[in-house]
Amino acid sequence: TELQKRLASSPTFVGFFVCGMMCRFGCQKGKNMSKIINNTFPIFLISLFIISCETKTTFDIDRARSHIDEQNIKYMAFYNNGDASGVADLHVDEAIVMPPHIDLVKGKEAIKQVISDEISAGATDLVFTTLDMYGNEDYVTEVGRFSLNIKDNGKIVMNDSGKYIVLWKQVSKNNWLMKADIWNSDLPIKQ
Repeated sequence: TELQKRLASSPTFVGFFVCGMMCRFGCQKGKNMSKIINNTFPIFLISLFIISCETKTTFDIDRARSHIDEQNIKYMAFYNNGDASGVADLHVDEAIVMPPHIDLVKGKEAIKQVISDEISAGATDLVFTTLDMYGNEDYVTEVGRFSLNIKDNGKIVMNDSGKYIVLWKQVSKNNWLMKADIWNSDLPIKQ
């Protein structure tokens, strides 16, 4: 059966099986119990070590999402307060962003400049809404929507909304930074 195949291929099972067989055959040949214990104890310890190494941690997407949500909150706060440097710092050094209507931008300094240009053009009130998130312990893809306002002298002159995809990289335990980001507007292209 499938269970028997999995057990037979498990290092833990094999270790305990060997210990049991040594005890059984040792007793049958008339060896005293202290020799059996002395011979099987190291194998038992090795088996316990294998058990501890066998434990696999599973990736918790909800935990990753909570950390990424925190990063998104920081991004919105930096952006809405005009802090392009803060936004750029949420990216890995070699990050790529692909804003609409311009060439792709690579690196924190270039990202800082693009965000600064957007903010200088009046973009503010940025809001992210995550629609989906999936991935593994190294990379997570976020799919979402955004909305923002364009203001001139404090007065809203245009509303924009659109969609985005971000590739997040875990650079250290529970520290996620943007590796790639693309977004585009839902507004029709002006003729």
